[in-house]
Amino acid sequence: MQYKIINAISSALVPLWGNKKQYLAIHYLGVVGQSHELASDGTGAHYYIYWDGTIYQRCSHDAIVWAVGTAGYYTQKHPYARNANTISIELCCKCDGDSTSADDQKWYFTEETQEACVWLVKKLRKELGISAENVLRHYDIVNKVCPAPYVHNNKYRTSWTWSEFKHRISDASDSDDTKQNAGSNKTDGANTSQKMRYVVQCGAFAEKKNAEAMARQLQEKGFTAIVKIA
Repeated sequence: MQYKIINAISSALVPLWGNKKQYLAIHYLGVVGQSHELASDGTGAHYYIYWDGTIYQRCSHDAIVWAVGTAGYYTQKHPYARNANTISIELCCKCDGDSTSADDQKWYFTEETQEACVWLVKKLRKELGISAENVLRHYDIVNKVCPAPYVHNNKYRTSWTWSEFKHRISDASDSDDTKQNAGSNKTDGANTSQKMRYVVQCGAFAEKKNAEAMARQLQEKGFTAIVKIA
């Protein structure tokens, strides 16, 4: 599916310029609602995605907005990602619980919001030359619970896990799509070429709980990790 990006670009309230565009950061709005405006202090994102999948671009890619910094009280986790080299994408969200707390387990994204974000991330990765490894949660950069649905990873309502999201924006996902399309278009006796992909196994465990613990550690670092029986 193709999406249209609504041009809402403005230089108003942008604090700095000269973004190096090396990382993509995924956020949640943190309140129940929809908006695509920067705060008066320059806090915000380059893109905003609404509940129905509508995408707004608020800032040019050259803009540096206050999005992934420590703000004086968060702890820096990522060694390189900063406001000055990160393009931020804000996902509008919903909550069935306490919307004043990021720790509430009932924050969620609509399917439409997530699908549009996957499309946008793939587009930006291609245009800006950003690897899947450099697609991060705000939480991967500093110790802020953001985006809450992808930090809790509890698949509440329509939310995916972060691992699922990372797989969908990865090169492996593109390979899967290519194989599926090749299979659907194949005629009897026809030869089709398929892209190869390589899987790295991190470990083998006698107990499932140990395998799941390792998978969680990898997911928290932004890698796609699954547990399966060998």
